[in-house]
Amino acid sequence: MSDVVNGFVLPTSEDEFEFRFSPEEKRRLHSVAIVNGTPEFRFDSSPNVPALTEEDVAVAFRLALEGKRPEFFYIPIPLTHPIYGRQYKQYIPEWLEGTSIGETLSETDWAMKSLTNGLRSNDSKTEFWAWKKTSQLEGLATSMEFEGDKRSGSVIMSCKSVRVRKSDSEMEFVGEPRLHINDESNAAYSRYINRVLPSVAYHDEPLFLRFGEIVKLMAAVEWLMTKGVNVSQRWLEEHCSRSGKPKVTIEQLRGEPSPSKPSGRLTPLPAAPEAGTPLQQLEAPQRKDMGNVPSRNVAMKNSEAKHRRRKCPEGMAEKACLLYGYCDPGSGEMVQYDADGTLCARMRSWKVFCESRTSVDGKVAESTQFRMKIPFLEGPNGNAAPGSALPDAQDQVSSAITSSEFTEQSGYTTSLQLARTHDEGVTVTVVSESNSDSQPHTKTVCVARGSWNDYDLLYKGLDPNLPLRPDIPGVCEAITPNVQSWNEFIHSKTVPWPLVTHVPLNGECAGVLTAMGGVTARSIPVVEERRREREESARIPQDRVTVSGVPTTRYRGSISESGAVWQQQVVQHFQSAWIKSTPPCPTVRAVFAVTNRTLQSQCDAYKSTLNGSYQGVEKHFHGTTLACDILSTGRLCGNSQCGVCGISDSGLDSKFIKTNYDFQRLGNGFYLAPHSSKCHDYTHTTNGYRAMLLCDVLPGKKFTTQTRTNGPPTGYHSVEGVAGVELNYPEILLTRADAIMPRFIIVY
Repeated sequence: MSDVVNGFVLPTSEDEFEFRFSPEEKRRLHSVAIVNGTPEFRFDSSPNVPALTEEDVAVAFRLALEGKRPEFFYIPIPLTHPIYGRQYKQYIPEWLEGTSIGETLSETDWAMKSLTNGLRSNDSKTEFWAWKKTSQLEGLATSMEFEGDKRSGSVIMSCKSVRVRKSDSEMEFVGEPRLHINDESNAAYSRYINRVLPSVAYHDEPLFLRFGEIVKLMAAVEWLMTKGVNVSQRWLEEHCSRSGKPKVTIEQLRGEPSPSKPSGRLTPLPAAPEAGTPLQQLEAPQRKDMGNVPSRNVAMKNSEAKHRRRKCPEGMAEKACLLYGYCDPGSGEMVQYDADGTLCARMRSWKVFCESRTSVDGKVAESTQFRMKIPFLEGPNGNAAPGSALPDAQDQVSSAITSSEFTEQSGYTTSLQLARTHDEGVTVTVVSESNSDSQPHTKTVCVARGSWNDYDLLYKGLDPNLPLRPDIPGVCEAITPNVQSWNEFIHSKTVPWPLVTHVPLNGECAGVLTAMGGVTARSIPVVEERRREREESARIPQDRVTVSGVPTTRYRGSISESGAVWQQQVVQHFQSAWIKSTPPCPTVRAVFAVTNRTLQSQCDAYKSTLNGSYQGVEKHFHGTTLACDILSTGRLCGNSQCGVCGISDSGLDSKFIKTNYDFQRLGNGFYLAPHSSKCHDYTHTTNGYRAMLLCDVLPGKKFTTQTRTNGPPTGYHSVEGVAGVELNYPEILLTRADAIMPRFIIVY
């Protein structure tokens, strides 16, 4: 059966639409259409393609409204910059940073550069291993295994073409976008990798598939806008603004299950181990379980992988090895792993900022500042053996300062003081003063503050917003990072260079740095094919999912006296649901039917997202305040204190939810009950008579309990409280207002 999502149709040309959905299965975008004035996205099942999200659609619409396409580039930071040797993350436009599309392009770029170098890393880019270790493809080659045409150049992923079939009301995608990787430093590798890229994307890296879906989404959104489709500005702001929202994770981008324990925000900078952490405590990455994916892919031939492969000198191939990691000269950090992910070497740097002041007879004669990075290399040839703790840096700092600033001179007395300032920092003060009565009294005080991770300390006095000039086609102006601190610049705006080091027998190292370039959707060549005339029913698969736009035009709620049949049924339901003896069941004075197209569309949209969890519609009562003379006016009032009219006009509002846990036994949310006598306890009036609402409720998957709980657990949509332990009468908790549709106002 076809599953229709958010299918409420209001064919009004002036409507603004929202697209509300959260597909749980992996699906690919099949087509986009306009049916009866309502835009639709249509998805088909695909086992490996990460599903698009509501945020993706909103970001794509904002880009189209601004006439832009998403782009991302890594900009090498030059040697003249204090943080030289790292890469600055440039989003175009800038507001893409932190959005689902922006992070997709960023992580896709990193994965593409890693593929080029033949290395892979964990999500936080702190551990590395050979791509072949976890690849499902036989003989996957890297750029190092081809004779390069040039020594340096950018690596850019773009879209060569998107094939579509069009009609006046539909645009259907034919196949997948043709993605293309261009390695300017190695034309032979570019030809090879583009032949095997679909296989690599399908078996190894879902991010490449997701980038293809974003390209299709941009083409679809731009087509809808040519048809005059408008979207809600409030909806755009809700999804395009990152304030207060957690950063999207790589697991979410790849469509993978989230880890059992949250991993926190992704830090582009490799997380520095604490001082004193032995090397053996750092676990090597484990091979990812790829399920039943075949270990060999017929599209990948060993002969292709070995094409023009670089060979080691005779007799040295068995003794040569590759090391995978990163090199960060600007911060004095480095890490190297071997092919299977075993840590070989790691360099940490103690970062020191020094201020020196020299005075003669009490008057300042000279004041200087300088910075230094004191490295600690762990490994066979380092000053810290593998498995040992990082050495205490106090002696190293004091020794470095003393040797750089002071020498033992006759007639001078030098003293040294150490004072810890926090867990990772130390302050060293060196004082040198003359002790000769025949010479002017000279005194030099040098205060050095050191830390493992405090870049604000190291670059104190320097502006973190130094302009960067990118080497990006079409972008010549300088880029200002717009950060508040050096720590923010390092951890949020930059990443290190991925590095593969070739270590032959003689111990010489040849680093392969291929990090420039980016991922761009600036050009989306749409190739239109001739549309084949076929019956619609013959080409719609059974698993097709349609996501339709929900109009956001504000329709006021209204009421009318219900017909005799409906009134009789509502009154009978009200009376039969009154199970308390005190007070006795009152006489119903009037029944008003509620009509609200906006609430109905929102309720239908929520219903479609339940999919397999849809359990039908239930009737429940809701007690609230009546602050108007509804019997006399026969219409909804505008009094903000009148809950009956407010809910009928605008739906339930979370800002009116009480937070007293004594009355929230099932958690925080909206409470309703199947018994009118229970809801009577929550009604209030100012006119001598009361009213309550009879609502349609979409409970979804219900969590049933007799004890207190804090809302529905993960995977459930509502909580059903059963009478017995905590409750005298049953009730139901829902956390979403669009799961509740008021149908009747019962006045008694």
